[in-house]
Amino acid sequence: MLGHLSEESKQAAATTLPTSEENLCPICYAHPISAIFRPCSHKSCKACINQHLMNNKDCFFCKATITGVDDFTKPASS
Repeated sequence: MLGHLSEESKQAAATTLPTSEENLCPICYAHPISAIFRPCSHKSCKACINQHLMNNKDCFFCKATITGVDDFTKPASS
């Protein structure tokens, strides 16, 4: 599991796309938001959450126990 998370973090860090400031990860401010936590729906980049989950199972922001991580896709502007 630890090896898998390390590899996922490396891949997520390598796939940075140009993004606006509002779409940057609120943890590292280096990568676009790409993951959403369950059940609290807070967001970060996959590199940050994968690194965090190696040692901790609580949300960065609200300390809820993270039960899953989904891919985040920005909703279309209306």
